Formats: sequence, structure tokens, C-alpha cells
Amino acid sequence: MLNILVIDDNPEDGNATQAMLKEGLGTQFECTQATMISDALKYVKEQTFDIILLDLMLPDSLGLDTLRQFRQTNPCAAILIVSGLQDEALAVQAVQYGAQDYLIKGQVNSHTLSRAIRYAVERHRVQEQITYQAHYDHLTGLANRGLFHERLHYALARCNRNDTAIAVLFLDLDHFKNINDTFGHEYGDSVLKTVASRLKKCIREVDTGVRMGGDEFAVLLDQVQSVEDVGNIAQRLLDLLSEPIVLENHELHITGSVGVTIYPWDCANAADLLKHSDTAMYRAKAKGGNNFQYYTAGMQTSPLDGTTIDVELRRALVKGEFLLHYQPQMDLQSRQIIGMEALIRWQHPYQGMVQPMNFIPKAEETGMIVPIGEWVLQAASLQAKKWENEGRLLAPISVNLSAQQIHQRSLPSSVQNILQATQLDPQYLQVELTESFLIHENPSTLGTLRELKAMGVKIYIDDFGVGYASLRYLKSFPLDGIKLDRSLIKDIETDVSNTAIVRAVIALANTLGLKVIAEGVETQAQADFLTNHGCDAIQGYWLTPPVPAHESSKWLQTSQLVTH
Repeated sequence: MLNILVIDDNPEDGNATQAMLKEGLGTQFECTQATMISDALKYVKEQTFDIILLDLMLPDSLGLDTLRQFRQTNPCAAILIVSGLQDEALAVQAVQYGAQDYLIKGQVNSHTLSRAIRYAVERHRVQEQITYQAHYDHLTGLANRGLFHERLHYALARCNRNDTAIAVLFLDLDHFKNINDTFGHEYGDSVLKTVASRLKKCIREVDTGVRMGGDEFAVLLDQVQSVEDVGNIAQRLLDLLSEPIVLENHELHITGSVGVTIYPWDCANAADLLKHSDTAMYRAKAKGGNNFQYYTAGMQTSPLDGTTIDVELRRALVKGEFLLHYQPQMDLQSRQIIGMEALIRWQHPYQGMVQPMNFIPKAEETGMIVPIGEWVLQAASLQAKKWENEGRLLAPISVNLSAQQIHQRSLPSSVQNILQATQLDPQYLQVELTESFLIHENPSTLGTLRELKAMGVKIYIDDFGVGYASLRYLKSFPLDGIKLDRSLIKDIETDVSNTAIVRAVIALANTLGLKVIAEGVETQAQADFLTNHGCDAIQGYWLTPPVPAHESSKWLQTSQLVTH
């Protein structure tokens, strides 16, 4: 059944054409008539036509411009020109502009018209098939690399005209070779088709999903509104990818690494966009896979360039781009909030929210960690005092200190000045040191810690259980407590070694009079285990992820109890 649109300014000619269609095609068609291009364009927006029989001389459009408008609005239809003008040059031009044939009124009968329609439909079908094969991946049905480059260049041109943004996501499947090696390429192809299907669910019609080749995919996001929107799409893609794939009673699990770059913020041309998204993807791979990374200035597949990131960090400190998120710590017996850990974030003007793992190591390398750390101390102390002035339940604010800060002999005086400036009682400031710091202690740094302790500042060892520090160090340091590393908590119900370590450390800490806080608690079962084995407090996503100060304030309401 063919759906045909007849466009002719003369209703009698249109009726004659429809009569010839009926004689030549019988009941194998449906026909719609229009006398003006404006009406015809409305029809093609409402439904799809297989054939358009078009008169070039209409009241509201003349000549080849009429053909151009229909090619733009309905590129999938086969167009036949049916004109009263016997003009060979015009006929040639019409075919060059995309018409399948040029028929002349008065020289057409039902037989020639129906034959021209069948030929036009077949030629159009073959052309579409050739175009599809040239632009789409035969296995997944996604756009191929050639069409991606074409659409990327068009998208960049639109951005420059309209002052808008686009994003490119580059996806590489993690350990995909293992599937081919273990189950064979037929399974591998099925996985690739499933990945393509899930990718399509994450994007809009205006976006383009691409198979770049092998197990590499890309997404071109058009009309980007914000960095957060792009991140949400990347995370949704990762979430869908991680869902099990069942093939012939085999349950396969696959993850991906995604690199994200955004134009015009990241670069000035298509080649750099692809290069940058690929670079960011390798950064995601380096972090263990199953995550996405934004491209940031100076990023390479190796660590960030020191000079570039140093300049950016200095600018960020001057322009106030750093901010703190807070994560509560809950006492397991009273179920009350007994502390808040301050965690730094970088609100980059172009890259969006940058997590500390992406800039703290470089800040430590360049020495910028010292002024940044001092800013964190001051900002956290100000927030604690603000909560106190608002009449909320006051709990200590925990701040992470780097080894470089501890090695600064001026640290105690800096802390003292901050406490005086903010008028915060020292007992409400808690500093945390990494476990690896324990084995590098010397009389000078030990003296620094004792000065902080003498002020009334609490001192905790962070990430305990992942380093190589002997437990005897717990006795020699002026500590108030330790924080169990999240890696010990993750498999605490199933990993016998982790269970034994956690129980032993809690018992030893209790003997030494040290408080124990478990980090990274994500489930009720983990919280119950820690409660039953004498852990003092917990923090983690089971309570809440780190959130801005205005959102974390609710955790500090007087007499609030945490319930689930």
C-alpha cells in the first residue's frame, strides 16, 4: 500500500491524476491532495508519504524552490515532478536536486504513471539502502564513524551560529576481549548489539549514537544545557551497561569507561573533541573502569601536567571556585550525629564539579595543597560557627590534613589564628591524617600534633587498614580515634580476612581508649555488623552522600535521631 500526496494547483488536474492512479494501481494506494505548498507541508508533518507527485508551479511557490522545500521537510519520500512545462533543462535540474523523474502533463497515462511510480519507489529504496550501508553500522544499527564525523561538523557549525553547546561521550567496554576469548565472537556480537540498544535508551532523537569500531562507541549530544545534564546521561549509560546480559543461560556482566568533552568549553575543532574525549576515557580506565571522567585542561593519559594544573589551582583559590560538602557521622548506640566531615570539591567554570581525586594528588605534587588545606580549615570552621549561631546541635567538624601541612611548623599557629578569627571552640575541630603518615613521623611533626592536641583539637587517623603502619604507632601518637577504611567495610559480611581485621582493630582501639569510626558504610547489614562488634560510629552512603552545607544542616537539628 503506497501513501501518495498529489500537489497540483488545478483541482481538475489533481483529480485526473488520482483517476490514473486508480486505474494503474487499483486499490494499492491511498491518496491525499493539496493545491498549495503550505497545505502540503502541513500534511507531510502529520504523516509519511512514499511518493509525492509535485507540480512546480503553485500559487505560493514556483520552480525548483518548491522541490527544495519538500526535500528538506520529507527527505525519505520519492518525489516525481508532474508539470505542464516541457523544459528539458528544468527536468535535468529537478533530477539533480533529488527528483526521481520528470513527467509532463498530457503525455502521461495510467500505465506510464504507475510504472514511473514503481521505478521511483524501487530506485529510492536502493538509494536508501546504499546510504544506510555507507552511514550505519551493520551489526548494531548505530551511526558509523563516517556519519558521526559528518554530524559532528554540522553540530559545531550550529553551535557557532547559535552560541549553544554540544558534548561528545567516548565509551570503551571494560575487558570485552575476555568475552570473545571465553564465549566466542558470536556471543561478543550479541553483547555489542545489547550495548547499542541500551545506549539508544540514554539519548534523545536529536542526539547520535555511534559505533566507532570494535567495542568502542560514542555519543554526540546536541543542544547541551548544562554540565550536570551531560554527567547524568553518562552515569545512566554506565548504570544500564552494568545490568546483567543473559545469553543462552549465561549471565554476562560488562562495564564501560566513558570520557566526556564539551564544546565550546573544551576545544575549538572536531579533531580535538575526539582526542579529548578519548583521553578522558583512558583516565576513566586508569581509575578502574565503570566510571566517567570529564576532560580537564592539561589532562593526558599520564598524570596531569604539573604546570597547567598549578596555574588552574591558583586561579581556583583566588576566584573562590572551591567549596565544601559535608558527610555526617552517626553514633551507633544513640543514633545521633556526632560529627561532620568536610570534603573539598572544585566547581570548575567549564568542567563542572571536579572530584578531589582528580586534583588533590597534583595539588600535593605542586605544593598547592598547603594554601588549599588552610582554606579548607578556615571554611569548615566558619561553617561550624554558623551552625552554632543558628542554634543547631554542634558536632565536631572533621578536616583532612596532608603530610605537607603537618610538616609546616607554622600549622599550630595557623590553626590557632583560624579558631580565634572564627571564635570556634577547639573541641569542635577534628583533624584527620592518613595512615601512611604514621610510619614517617619524626620529633618535629610529632611535636606539631601534640601542640594541636594541647589546644583541644581532636586527632584521628584516616583510612586505617590499607597502609603498612604497625599497630604500635597507635600508642605513640596523641590520637583520639581511628577511621576504618572503606575497603575493609565493603565485603565485611563475606570476606573472612576483613572481618577478622575489623574485629581486631576495634578491640585494640577500645583497649587503648580510641574511638572507631567506620567509613563507606552502604548497607543495613554493614551497620548491624559494626554495631554488634563495638564500633563507635559510622559514615557513608547508607546515611547520605556528601552534600552542600545547606542540605547537610538538617542532620544537625537538635535532638534529631537517625532512623531508617
